[in-house]
Amino acid sequence: MLKDMPWLTAPRARLYVSGVAIVLVLTLARSLLLFYRDGGYGANNFLLGSDFLTFWAASLQVLAGHPAEVYLPELHLLAEAPYLREGYEAFFYPPTMLLLCVPLALAPYFASLFVFISVTAASFAAVIWRILRTPWCLVAILAYAPVYLNAVAGQNAFLTASILGCGLNIMDRRPKLAGAILGLMVIKPHLALAVPIALIVTGRWRTLIWAGMSSISLVVLSALLFGLDTWLNFLDVSHSARQALENGDVEFSLLQSVYATARLLGAGVNTAFIIHGLVALGMTCVLVWMLRQKISAATERSIIVLACLLITPFCLFYDMLIMALPLAWMLREWLRGGFPAWSKMVLGVTFLAPMVFYLPVLYQLSVVKPLPFGSPVIILFCWLLVRESTQTRQAAHGGREVAAV
Repeated sequence: MLKDMPWLTAPRARLYVSGVAIVLVLTLARSLLLFYRDGGYGANNFLLGSDFLTFWAASLQVLAGHPAEVYLPELHLLAEAPYLREGYEAFFYPPTMLLLCVPLALAPYFASLFVFISVTAASFAAVIWRILRTPWCLVAILAYAPVYLNAVAGQNAFLTASILGCGLNIMDRRPKLAGAILGLMVIKPHLALAVPIALIVTGRWRTLIWAGMSSISLVVLSALLFGLDTWLNFLDVSHSARQALENGDVEFSLLQSVYATARLLGAGVNTAFIIHGLVALGMTCVLVWMLRQKISAATERSIIVLACLLITPFCLFYDMLIMALPLAWMLREWLRGGFPAWSKMVLGVTFLAPMVFYLPVLYQLSVVKPLPFGSPVIILFCWLLVRESTQTRQAAHGGREVAAV
């Protein structure tokens, strides 16, 4: 299998990727040592896996028989109080996410965090291995900064990347199963807004129907298990997510959307939303146009994922872990068919950008503010795919003209 991937076996590539992996592993080890020394807390009372605390506290409330109270901030804060020293980790997820959260509080916080991250990381590694089909991909995973950022934050990007990667990977071979898997994104639907558009444009009706059935089933199941009051409370406080986005409750430097970049550059709320809306509309048009062309399966899957990440205004740094999917798909294709112009540069920038901007976070250097890299990298990757698709079509058209002459 490695013979099909000479670039991955090249000594220079091994040296670069291994070097980056060693740097990040040592950085993570240093961070974990600091957390261990301070009882699980870092600088500014940052709790290891602090985002996971909101899932664990939600589980605590569900197991106590009060799922509707998850969406009452003052009561959810009380559930977090045993571990949270300051602030509040809000629960913005729909009740479908509670289906995943239920068992988490059966174990103490840190044990539950370890199991959650380990299991979801294993599923992510399996998806990437399925794409690249080489043990060397495990080294590449260790060299990808969002892996550590997601683990330290205690977030669910390993899971969402696994769902999108697995579902899109098999949608041509097993459309019904792919739909059932993609429907699981109802736990975090704002990261899958481009998926139904893509399924409609490409006429994958069986996948779309099964995705809808899967999503609706989870909604109904959550209503039956947790009660309608839970959904009513969720709908009642859902506006708080928009307020958090507008007020900067989630730091704009941690968000990776066009909206956040515009806000950091000084744009007001309305102006930033207009800019983001125009970019999202443009990305949707690019998605539709690309899917109507004759493009490879890897390019098709990649443009869908890129659109998912660019369309949503609420994309955080750990969500950029999902960029590993187009990186893996396109690397696999270009290793077999040859690298087009600029492709190695774009792959390198996409792979290394998270490390350049977020290494201070892993080192817990609060003096250095991270900068959003997500939307520029996504747009750059989209440009490369559109450029390559256009040139391939022009070359094919030129070949037909020559043949006709």
